[in-house]
Amino acid sequence: MSIKKWVSLGSVYLILVILAYSLITGNNPFQSGELDHNHETSEVQKEEETMEHRQHNHHHDHQVESELNTNVTYNDGRVFIKLEADNGNPPKLAKEHEKEMHFIIVSNDLEAYYHLHPDKEQQGSYVVNQELSDGTYQAFVDITPENKAYQVVPKPVQIGTNETDKASLESEDKWTKEIDGKTVTLEDVNAAVEEKVPLVFDTHGEKPDPHLGALGHVVIVDEEVEQYIHVHPASEDTTTFNAHFSKPGKYKIWAEFKFGDNVNVYPFILEVKE
Repeated sequence: MSIKKWVSLGSVYLILVILAYSLITGNNPFQSGELDHNHETSEVQKEEETMEHRQHNHHHDHQVESELNTNVTYNDGRVFIKLEADNGNPPKLAKEHEKEMHFIIVSNDLEAYYHLHPDKEQQGSYVVNQELSDGTYQAFVDITPENKAYQVVPKPVQIGTNETDKASLESEDKWTKEIDGKTVTLEDVNAAVEEKVPLVFDTHGEKPDPHLGALGHVVIVDEEVEQYIHVHPASEDTTTFNAHFSKPGKYKIWAEFKFGDNVNVYPFILEVKE
């Protein structure tokens, strides 16, 4: 059979396939713009999924088995953090919001709060200067190891012999806080487990300055000092943070906003319902 006849048969077959598709679906797959629209929609969905992941990848609720061990010690005004992967080697860390490590340490009663960024002495070994009073603390090593599963869990740090009791949080009745003349209001929150909980902060017309690649940072810990959540703004130009809670109870929120050269930390207490 000649090449011309093969081409003709191929064209007829292609037309029959298109006609069959049109009869079954009622659509013309080659209608102008349809394929481009589907492609565009797919790209938008991918971007939304990526943004959703970025907002929630710091939400830690003990559901992932870590492939990384962390050790936190304190000596004479310095905190030391050691990291070791399950293969015995120090892990390589990806930067998140300009830092390889966000180190959160809070006292057991949730009165003291520090958000620190330790320096790397060598691979797997970090240190930061911070004077801490005697008492019991919980440390959260917030990192993103490359190619390793990791779960942030509280690491107890005891300084001196006096142990600090866990907090018994009371419901918040003051939703507007002022620090150094800068006022922030947390708008009404209806928080329930396993739902997206928008935390909307009103900065009263004064836009915060960028801080560590965002307009703010929000760290949340429950009164048992077990649940740890670290979220960033829902977009680049907003002070709304979407949090997820896996357990009911009372939580303390520390909202960090930078105004000028100062990073102010605004504390709030939130109750999460079933």
